[in-house]
Amino acid sequence: MKKITAIILSIFILLGIYYPCNILAASMPTTTITSVKAQSKAFTVKWKKKSNITGYQIQYSTNSKFKKGNKSIKIKSAKTVSKKITKLKVAKKYYVRIRTYKGKKYSKWSKVKSIKTTKESKCNKDNIQKETHCTDNNNHSMSWSKCTKDNIQKETHCTNNNNHSIKCGNIGMWFGSRREVDTYFSSVCNTWGTKYKNEEITWEEYTKKCPQGYECWSCSYCGKWTGNFVY
Repeated sequence: MKKITAIILSIFILLGIYYPCNILAASMPTTTITSVKAQSKAFTVKWKKKSNITGYQIQYSTNSKFKKGNKSIKIKSAKTVSKKITKLKVAKKYYVRIRTYKGKKYSKWSKVKSIKTTKESKCNKDNIQKETHCTDNNNHSMSWSKCTKDNIQKETHCTNNNNHSIKCGNIGMWFGSRREVDTYFSSVCNTWGTKYKNEEITWEEYTKKCPQGYECWSCSYCGKWTGNFVY
């Protein structure tokens, strides 16, 4: 009986040597990164949803081989398919990969994706000014003693891009509100982002032509807005 027990134990030891935990790891489903979107000091990573798992582990680093400076985040829900990574450096290239886990078992890492965080947008003074000014009739930047004066100015000014109270910015047009400037900025960024995503332009062309922010101002005659894109 002792000999039989010893033989069985020997078989299990040999199986452990020739077929280690990789058998368990191989049974774990792997996932893939579907997209990585850059922001200032952050990026958002998305991946394919997998079943029969506990969750996911994301690993990111500034080292392409993940040999140093690695940081990991555990996603404890199998239903989650995206995560925003924050508190990163501005205009820095990061590498990210992901794997699934169940209990103490982990799958193989996905293919590595790289992303460069964007430059920090310039703070727009008009946001602060709007909070502390222009809340009633008496705290605007200037006032007219007679409303007829404003009517005369509107008739002789603001008929084209060049005869407002202040020059037109490099955006090249005037808008009815500051919100319209912001909407236009977003549409320009989306246009260049789509071209880069569709491989119509290179990364160098994208960073050169896509604005990283903007500054804007309004005409004291008509109240319309213009501004400069910041590259």
